[in-house]
Amino acid sequence: MNLTLLRQTLKACSDDTRLRILNILKDGKLTVKEMCDILNVNQSTISKHLARLRFAKIVMDERVGNTVYYSFHNTYGSPQSKIISFLVSEFSSIDTFKIDSQRKQELKGG
Repeated sequence: MNLTLLRQTLKACSDDTRLRILNILKDGKLTVKEMCDILNVNQSTISKHLARLRFAKIVMDERVGNTVYYSFHNTYGSPQSKIISFLVSEFSSIDTFKIDSQRKQELKGG
């Protein structure tokens, strides 16, 4: 990892909504609608933040029929993926993250 990629990764993570998105994506893929319902944030806001995370190659999108799913970018073992893994695992005890995770389970039926 070079300094530019490190800076871009940290900047992409420097927003509450983007951190919340990363938290709920840690266990699998979600649609924009699901993220809106879980985080109680409107579609345009989620889309704006997903664009920033896609640009930084932190998340990726996958179209299945008419549905687009978002998940972590397939960079397992990379320094960037280690940073993201650290953020979502070490700070999962933050109240907002706990609430979002609980809401995700309720909305996903599990």
